[in-house]
Amino acid sequence: MNRRAWMALLLCLCSPVVVARDDPDLQRLAAQLAQLESDPILGALADGERMRAHQALDDLAKTHSWTRDHLLYLAERRVAVAQFAAEAELSSRRIEQLDREHDRILLAASRRDAERARAEAERLELQNQAREEAAQRAEDDRQAQAQAAAGIAENESEQTQVLATARAREVELAQQEAALRNGAPAPTAGSAMQQDPRGPSMSVPGSAFATGKAVLRPDSRKQLHAIVAFVQASPASKVRIESHTDNQADAKTNLALSQQRADAVRLSLIAQGVAASRIQAVGLGAEQPIASNKTAAGRARNRRVEVILLRSR
Repeated sequence: MNRRAWMALLLCLCSPVVVARDDPDLQRLAAQLAQLESDPILGALADGERMRAHQALDDLAKTHSWTRDHLLYLAERRVAVAQFAAEAELSSRRIEQLDREHDRILLAASRRDAERARAEAERLELQNQAREEAAQRAEDDRQAQAQAAAGIAENESEQTQVLATARAREVELAQQEAALRNGAPAPTAGSAMQQDPRGPSMSVPGSAFATGKAVLRPDSRKQLHAIVAFVQASPASKVRIESHTDNQADAKTNLALSQQRADAVRLSLIAQGVAASRIQAVGLGAEQPIASNKTAAGRARNRRVEVILLRSR
């Protein structure tokens, strides 16, 4: 049998207190103890102290000797102690309950904090994953664009080479036609591409300009297209334009006219997309003839503009 059961048995043996009708102190203490035990909360607490209080009241009720004052004092103390013990036990239980509630609140708050931390970690992980996927997509797009651009550039390069070949042929035929019109022997195929030791060159005949003028004739357009294709086929090469005249005017006039014609060809190349930084235009006048100026055919050959692709040194 446990302690609480023993206490209940003893209370039953000790109660009810026999209260003498002529003892007001005993009645007062018995009423106090009865009020404590009738309390719905405190009445179930401090079993030991209430049992001792009942015993003290029984001892007081059974004596009428000189020890009554001592037993009355003890009974009063026991009833007060029972009251205090019941209240103290109630306070202790309430404190325990509050501690448990406090622990429960702390545990719930800790769980909420952990849940928020987990949710925040998941959110950051999703954001990082989204950034990585976006970066990968951007890299894939960049590589796809680079591959497409490389394919386009390769195709354009092939087309440029084909076009350059066709235009070079056009220039060759135009030179032959111009030479025949001026009574000069037609240049052999490919001779315009090999006649300068500094690099491959092509010529714009003097017939591309009006006599004494530096404005290109409209019918020289095909020749210029061929020159552009010839120049653009070697985009890394520097371009030197050298303009020559015959000796029919004075040296100063010939030099100025040759420079103007070199500049006119340079501007035409730039207008067709050739980088201006590649081109140097020089007028040399009549100082470097390739034929005799004593005949019309020789002078026609001397009136020319050479476009040279300089070899790198």
